[in-house]
Amino acid sequence: MRSISSSLTKALVLAVSLVWGSPAAAQYFDIYGDANRTLPAAQSAFDAMPDDAGMQMRAELVSDLIMGLIGKAKYKEVYELYLENQSLALHPDARMAAIGHGLVAFTKDEALVAQYIQTLEQFVETESCAPCYARTFAAHHLARYFFNVEDDLAKSIQWHKRALDLSREDLAPSDPARVNFAYQYAAYLRNQDLEAAEIATRETEALALELLPRDDHLGWLYVFLNNALVALDKGRIGEAADLFSRIADIGVKEWGPNDPQLLGIYQNTAILLSRVGRTRQAVEVALTAQANQAYSDERELGYHQTLIARLLFEDARGEEAISYYRRALDTYDASSDDETTVARTRLDLANALSVAGEHEEALALSQRSLETFGKLDPINPDRRVRQSTAALVHARAGRIERAAEIMGEVLGANEDMLLDIYAREQDRAAIASDGKTIFRDSTLIALLGADADRAWRSAQLAVMSDLQASAGALAYPGDPEGFAAAIEDLRASRAAEIAARESLAAGEGSANALADASDTRKAAELALDTRFPDYANFLRPRPLSIGQAQAFLSEDEAYLVPLVYSDRIVTIALTSDGFTWGSSTSDLHSTRRLVERLRASLDAGLGGELTFDAEAAHELYKRIFTDDITAALEGKSKLIFPAGGSLAAIPPAVLISRPPEANAAPEFLIHDYAIAITPGLGLRKKDEGAPTMTFAGIGAPKLADAPADRAGLRGAVVDVNSILDLPSLPGAMSELAALGAAFSDSQPLIMTGDAATEAAVRAASLENYQVLAFATHGLVSGQISGLSEPALVMTPQLGVTSAQNDGLLTASEIAQLRLTAQWVILSACNTAAGEGQHAPIYSGLARAFQLAGARSLLLSHWPVRDDAASRLSIATLVASRAGMPRSEALRQAQLSLLNDPSVPGGNSPSVWAPFVLIE
Repeated sequence: MRSISSSLTKALVLAVSLVWGSPAAAQYFDIYGDANRTLPAAQSAFDAMPDDAGMQMRAELVSDLIMGLIGKAKYKEVYELYLENQSLALHPDARMAAIGHGLVAFTKDEALVAQYIQTLEQFVETESCAPCYARTFAAHHLARYFFNVEDDLAKSIQWHKRALDLSREDLAPSDPARVNFAYQYAAYLRNQDLEAAEIATRETEALALELLPRDDHLGWLYVFLNNALVALDKGRIGEAADLFSRIADIGVKEWGPNDPQLLGIYQNTAILLSRVGRTRQAVEVALTAQANQAYSDERELGYHQTLIARLLFEDARGEEAISYYRRALDTYDASSDDETTVARTRLDLANALSVAGEHEEALALSQRSLETFGKLDPINPDRRVRQSTAALVHARAGRIERAAEIMGEVLGANEDMLLDIYAREQDRAAIASDGKTIFRDSTLIALLGADADRAWRSAQLAVMSDLQASAGALAYPGDPEGFAAAIEDLRASRAAEIAARESLAAGEGSANALADASDTRKAAELALDTRFPDYANFLRPRPLSIGQAQAFLSEDEAYLVPLVYSDRIVTIALTSDGFTWGSSTSDLHSTRRLVERLRASLDAGLGGELTFDAEAAHELYKRIFTDDITAALEGKSKLIFPAGGSLAAIPPAVLISRPPEANAAPEFLIHDYAIAITPGLGLRKKDEGAPTMTFAGIGAPKLADAPADRAGLRGAVVDVNSILDLPSLPGAMSELAALGAAFSDSQPLIMTGDAATEAAVRAASLENYQVLAFATHGLVSGQISGLSEPALVMTPQLGVTSAQNDGLLTASEIAQLRLTAQWVILSACNTAAGEGQHAPIYSGLARAFQLAGARSLLLSHWPVRDDAASRLSIATLVASRAGMPRSEALRQAQLSLLNDPSVPGGNSPSVWAPFVLIE
């Protein structure tokens, strides 16, 4: 991830090469550990210094102030104070700290650095703070690494390790400065070995929990920084974004809004905002950060101009982006042709020009960049991503053979790496990485080159979802239940640790809670590795061939895989006897805007007004259903879509197949096709609707009095103080009774009101029921205080404080259930949502129920109206019970509600379209 955070490493990590220098000399021992006290005292003494103070007094006061400023990481002030007083006989530690910081982080003068290194050699083993000087050597070597004088990264890491070891010898066991030496080592190690850096980061955090005050200590900024970068490396974008926001707040408080050290923090914050879809805000942050460039050299200025350009491109401002890219290239030193940073900018510009149709210049820039990236190791992630972009540039220009050649060089290595991460991580979509973008690009290039087999394989990998992994866990040989439980234990423990860390970063949680969560996560990892040492190999996705996939489709079905690019949508249609694809070009990132518009209109429609954006729904339909795709669907009655990809946030049923006309009802996709979602064709089961199936219905918990409006939303609450404050759902009570009546011949189990507790659910032997229905509130992570994962609301047991009976049946608790259900109906809101903010669709309750054993799921994309939820679930289940395929049963239920004028607002997709079928 150096391409993302290299400027942060230069501007912040490098700048703190002497942060918190805590020499063992008695007069300085507390400077770092209690900087909040010592800096004001040192500043007051310096300010009160008489004009006729002697040289010795002045030197002592200046030395104290230098060390106090270092304790609060105020490096700009440190260096300026030193320049004003360098003729004084300053304390050796203060002098070396000030010079080292200024030369390495501010002047960047290689000749001066060399002189400084000669001076350091006499201090490193003899003076009072050997770790400080060992770390200065490390900073020097890292500076040379970034200045491209020579590759001294390995030497830098060795010196940082030496500094860490010396700190254990020279500093008191309780000295908080030890945290910084651990942080520095982990930060630099990240540039060489991500896995080892993560271990070092966790050790740093453990040390911080032991030595740092929890409140108001600058040290936490750097601990949170390393955690954020680890989260970024693992693909946990939402977590990293939240941490960087907290880091920026601490930095502004400590240093002021224009301090140069904030530049890297703002840059990474902007990048993360863009990656979670907040592109306009990302551009604003990057533009604001230009005020933090006081000590930036040309190389750093070029990097920031490139960043602004990249964010403008993501915000669909192509011409502005091209202008900033050109400015960046003008800023870079012309002699830096071989630097990867310059090559990245050239390639980004090539990509923007390619989308704009300026292919000749784009190809020339792309070729120059390839010469640089071709020198990197084939498994280098930067090389893989950049060569993928270059291949796409060639493909747009019609150079298909060359595009396939470029892509072929990195595709195999990328596939091995991504699938290994996918199998090992199993949490919060480390699968949502740049690697999936490479598979998406590979799909287009293979299609243009008429390589259907390669295109189909890449397309499957591009739309991998969390559901695919959880469904695969069910087939583990020997002990599938134990395996699924161990996988979920690990996922839940990782999520809990992340939540505890974020809570601590926000100033709300406790250090003890984070330490406990970390211990739990370690135990879960050890348990999984011990019991199932081959788990990663088993969970590696194995894409199907075209022939294998076709065998899972009936004659009336078609599997559609739409892939969204910056300038087009490519759709693959697979049928039992055919493979077809179509492509529709569009303005830059306009498809993403259409999805955002359509989803926003659906959410707005929950208030009862018909706000549906029919224009966006039809335009998306046209882009997906090209003439080639429409022809391939002739005679088909059922469409199946993948559970992954950027279009997963929209139920396909709401797409409009014919242009909307005034005073005419729109023709939705659901009018023509039954629709289902699948984690993967190889995981599909035969649609079973046996009349002997048994039923259990759970929900309608006893909560607050029901709202006067029976059309209240299930789970549409924000920041309630108690589960009991949630409204009861009378519609859920009648819904479960009606569902049970459809199974009156098989002694259905109905648990509502006081009987719908967590304890009752666990004791109910739910593995004996083939159909389960939950009708209650569905909550997403963070929707109420203390909730760190999705949950279904049960009746709380008063006087019971145990998490097992608190009224929240959480995703991790659901995954521990043992089910054999052919179908689980979740008649609640947001049950298709991810496990947390920015997490992929279907990674929350859907994944949990699959791990528990459910084969098919009925889920909602947004809050469901109480009356609509009841009607849709009853009609769907009754029809399925009578033998109708589930997807067709859902279709008929939706059409019935849509066409019923007696239902207020029933024709709004916000009311009839929230549910999707996962099979």
